[in-house]
Amino acid sequence: MPYQDYQSNRGGGGFSQNRPPQQKKTFEQLAQDVQRQYFSQNFQELLNMSKTTQLDNILATIENFVSEEGRNLSTSQLRNIYDKATKAKTINELKLIRPNLAYIAGRSSNDKEKSLLAFIDSLIKTVNTEEKAKEFKIFFEAVVAYHKFHGKNS
Repeated sequence: MPYQDYQSNRGGGGFSQNRPPQQKKTFEQLAQDVQRQYFSQNFQELLNMSKTTQLDNILATIENFVSEEGRNLSTSQLRNIYDKATKAKTINELKLIRPNLAYIAGRSSNDKEKSLLAFIDSLIKTVNTEEKAKEFKIFFEAVVAYHKFHGKNS
């Protein structure tokens, strides 16, 4: 039996029961999982934060999302992306941040970190007006703020 099928456990070794290899999720699937888990009730409001009547609820959801998914993402990585987003003058400049998100996620071995980055990528995809671009920056500012409170500091 191949070595990778061997499963060690306390009290003795064992062999797996021919389990199929776990499929690796795509960037889009990770983003959809986050949307379902955290933002199923208010996803549309994320790009309408300055006008929503549900702001307190949305901010609490963002804080919960960041504290769970972004704990291991370094502050410098997140700030780097945030700085590029705030400097983007056009929608296309904002969308050109997406490859940077994929690069950081590709370097990570942490699925929660990848999920946070995938969700930001997914939200950028929905930006199609200058107004939504401004609202995305408001959302991202909240992410950075809650990450500073909950995340690691490097």
